[in-house]
Amino acid sequence: MTANQIRVNDINIRYRWEGNPDGPVLMMAHAMGTNLHLWDWQMPALCDRYRILRYDWRGHGQTDAPPGAYSLSQFESDAVGLMDALALSKVNWVGISTGGMIGQGLGINYPDRIASLALCNTTSAATTWYRDWVKERQRVVREEGMNAVWEMTKNLWFTDAFVSSENADFCAVRDEFVKTTVTGYIGGTSAVANLAYQPHLHKVSVPTLVIAAGDDPVTPLDHAHAIHDRIDGAELAVLDGQRHFSNVEVPAAFNAALRSFLDRVTAQTTAG
Repeated sequence: MTANQIRVNDINIRYRWEGNPDGPVLMMAHAMGTNLHLWDWQMPALCDRYRILRYDWRGHGQTDAPPGAYSLSQFESDAVGLMDALALSKVNWVGISTGGMIGQGLGINYPDRIASLALCNTTSAATTWYRDWVKERQRVVREEGMNAVWEMTKNLWFTDAFVSSENADFCAVRDEFVKTTVTGYIGGTSAVANLAYQPHLHKVSVPTLVIAAGDDPVTPLDHAHAIHDRIDGAELAVLDGQRHFSNVEVPAAFNAALRSFLDRVTAQTTAG
């Protein structure tokens, strides 16, 4: 176990501290098939003020990938276990896609551990289409591996122009995505196929920002509204014309929305 890994539940979790050691704590959770590097584009906009904890959740990056299906409750338990291991009583949670699903679960089931929520390009209920899409991705990854999954999903993550550009940012996400193990990817996608937080969102009582991409085929705008409308006082920011990884493609716009929210809520609360 290296210096940036810690034992939580039945796995070793990779984590990384960055930013202002005296600042409010942000805990950032990535999307399916990625790892803590998906937040690289947010670090320049946040590190001056915030103490940032990034981690690889179960099955991804350099965190262990045990065999079998995972569950969202397992992801929540891992997140709280990591907080406990690092002596964090409460955090401001920033999650994109699956990371946003984990955040919803924490807000519902562990309200005393969350100071605020930023739920980015995410959804609160698995539709029939979503479950079928999970099954198709699992079939492809079993038969052809992660490169094939990337090819079938890259135009969902990014606009067509960004995909065609194959610039350094696009390639950085691709290169991390294809490193994900088949075991971890199948375990993670099995968890989100059972997503059913929507009926419980009224239990979320912390300040919440929902960031949505206006042209996101994975978590469409109506999914963002479904979250926003069920959380009392939640805010909504829409990045028009963007797809699932808007934090990478248009980081300036994404970071402006996120930073504005965090600065306001952390001026009133302290986490750590």
